[in-house]
Amino acid sequence: MPENPFEEMGKEFKRAMEEHARIMREQVERAREQMHAAMEQARVDMQRARTEFEEMMATARKQFELHPDWPRPEDFMSHPKRRRPRRRPPGGEPAPVKPKPKPKPLVDGAEAPID
Repeated sequence: MPENPFEEMGKEFKRAMEEHARIMREQVERAREQMHAAMEQARVDMQRARTEFEEMMATARKQFELHPDWPRPEDFMSHPKRRRPRRRPPGGEPAPVKPKPKPKPLVDGAEAPID
């Protein structure tokens, strides 16, 4: 009988774990490549959109320069209102509280009154 009866199964398990790790590394690398490709495409799209936006803004600025009597966007923007601080916190000094009378002990076996 061999010294360790599970030695053969241990070798098979270790081989299966290494195979699984290799497959997982390949899948992660494939996903990473796909992610980088998608990020590059998004970067190109954003750059194109930014260029278009800047061109639109340049033409709009030229239009405003050609027509100085047109109202400016600043004319329609509301200015933020300055809030005044509160004058005082609500309430004032606390009203004096009268202390409650201390009950006197009953004497001579008297019973407490029922209210």
